[in-house]
Amino acid sequence: MTNLPWELIEDILRRLPVKSLKRFRCVAKSWCFLIDSDNFVKLHLNRSLITNSHRSLILGGLGLYSIDLDSPEKAHVIKPPFYYKSADSVSNPINGLVLVMSERPVIWNPFSTEYKVLPEFCSDFPQPLDSYSKSSYGFGYDSGNDDYKVVRVIEFRHKTTHFWMCSETQIYGLKSNKWRKIESFPYQLPFLRGNWRVHVNGALHTLVEEPFSMYASKIMAFDIASEKHCELMMPPGVRSRDVDVSLDMLGGCLSVVCVSKSRVVMWVMKEYGVKESWTKLLTITPPAIERHDFVKPLLYSRDGSKVLLNCDDKRLIWYDLKEKSVENLSADGMPFVFYAEVCVQTLVSMNGSDEVKKQGQEIKKEKKEKKERKARNKRDDFLSEGFKLVL
Repeated sequence: MTNLPWELIEDILRRLPVKSLKRFRCVAKSWCFLIDSDNFVKLHLNRSLITNSHRSLILGGLGLYSIDLDSPEKAHVIKPPFYYKSADSVSNPINGLVLVMSERPVIWNPFSTEYKVLPEFCSDFPQPLDSYSKSSYGFGYDSGNDDYKVVRVIEFRHKTTHFWMCSETQIYGLKSNKWRKIESFPYQLPFLRGNWRVHVNGALHTLVEEPFSMYASKIMAFDIASEKHCELMMPPGVRSRDVDVSLDMLGGCLSVVCVSKSRVVMWVMKEYGVKESWTKLLTITPPAIERHDFVKPLLYSRDGSKVLLNCDDKRLIWYDLKEKSVENLSADGMPFVFYAEVCVQTLVSMNGSDEVKKQGQEIKKEKKEKKERKARNKRDDFLSEGFKLVL
């Protein structure tokens, strides 16, 4: 490897999974510095996203498991290096990072094992009388500032009627490592599993009920960079009064899934924010799925010909978009009930690049000292030869 050009070594390393890269940090200080550098981490991530490689499923519910989609024969147990409430509390992965809801939320990279416990909340909001509070979390990425952010919405509902009364909103930035209050959400969030997972185009999305509308629900987006709210139009003809509607993300696009007694219809928004770009992706009917199955899209196959679906949190199927056929995905050790999230294996760190810079400085210092030693040895050899000639 020492005879290979440095550019070729870097290109080879960018193609490797995280587990191998973590081992290869020990080969040499120069390799360690390269693998830990911000530029390499971004190049490795971008290549994985472009080639649809190094993808895993995170399964939660009864413990935490991962399935490598490049070799999905076995489900591997994941043991977080910190305390958390339950395996039901892991958010949508973004660039390999997830948010874990525990006593204090944790941002965690399941494959590099790095994590960061978020600081205490700063809340002095007076709780209304006869109310109880409920917290929901959103995890997003501000690409303009290269910053990962957590949104916390504390809703207050009436103890008896459960009607929404008011809310308080806070936002956390990984770069600043601080919580700050922002304008409260102008709408109530649905009863979620502790967080809303639909992060697309730098915004968090949720379905909001409209009691007096013929459509019953609307899509609301919260841009985590501008901290602004906006409404997105539903697919044409979709009325959530007639079917069960859920919001998801597939292949970086917003997705709406409509479940009725006889079929499941899935839409994707090909161009974000453009109503006319809603496209009907697939329609599935029994016996391919069971009646009333909750269906969640996970990802496209590498060639884009299939979609991996989670059916009722009990089984995974590949749906062939052309042949209209299904194929079960089963791995040894899978739990019998689970939720599933797609996570790309990355080296993205929560701890900044201070340590990387320190390593870089040490390597530069070592190279400088080596160069000086070589120059001194060369000079001493020259002087020695000179003395021999004189003698």
